[in-house]
Amino acid sequence: MNTKQKTSRRKRRGTGRVAPSQYVVQPIPTHQPPTGSRFGRYERTDFEQLEQMLASFVARRLGAVVPAVKQGFFNAASPEERQNAQLQTAFYSYLMYGWKDERAIRVVDLFNHAGIELTGRLQAALDACLYARLVLLRVDDIHVRKQRIRGRDLLRGEDITLRDQNAVQAVTPGDCLLTWMIPWGTSWQPIGVANLVQAKKTDALNQALDSLAKSFGCNLNLLPGRHPAHVFWVVYRVANMAI
Repeated sequence: MNTKQKTSRRKRRGTGRVAPSQYVVQPIPTHQPPTGSRFGRYERTDFEQLEQMLASFVARRLGAVVPAVKQGFFNAASPEERQNAQLQTAFYSYLMYGWKDERAIRVVDLFNHAGIELTGRLQAALDACLYARLVLLRVDDIHVRKQRIRGRDLLRGEDITLRDQNAVQAVTPGDCLLTWMIPWGTSWQPIGVANLVQAKKTDALNQALDSLAKSFGCNLNLLPGRHPAHVFWVVYRVANMAI
């Protein structure tokens, strides 16, 4: 077997080094997307295709970084949790949309400025993913036929409208749902894995989040942008605690 690596004169798109001057941080916004925005021009399949491209980008460009980030994310996890498929999915959502390097740049930002050509609905899906944020939604109203949930983001103190076929079947008013969300039209849709906290655990959840914010010396609204992994695990523990 010939193990000598061949080199190619053709440069693969998105595999070269990104100059520091090209790094532009897209902050996670604290407002709803505008009415009639571009975020309705993509479908779920477009988002799924884009995430596959993001995963390939991570493998090519950040392969040496991922193990350290993963070790940090699962630092307090049990051996069983480290092998849990849903928690693995949760990690990759965090890696793509929540983790930041020393320049405060997310993976999705790097992808956006790597010179990878996208058009049409794929570009619209990327535009939406640049606004991805971790939301803790308290469910106030459910409309099953319209696949709509209305509630409030308990971390930012904002009203949220979520649309998702599976979510409307899983929650009841008073429950809380922690999930990454991206804008779609004038509402939001969940991506990745969601943590469902039953209404009866709301007091325990509020106490745990207040304690987390106090430990970092910040307000609740700063937690999802600065410490998304900690928020995830706190909510996950409360969701799975026995009461």
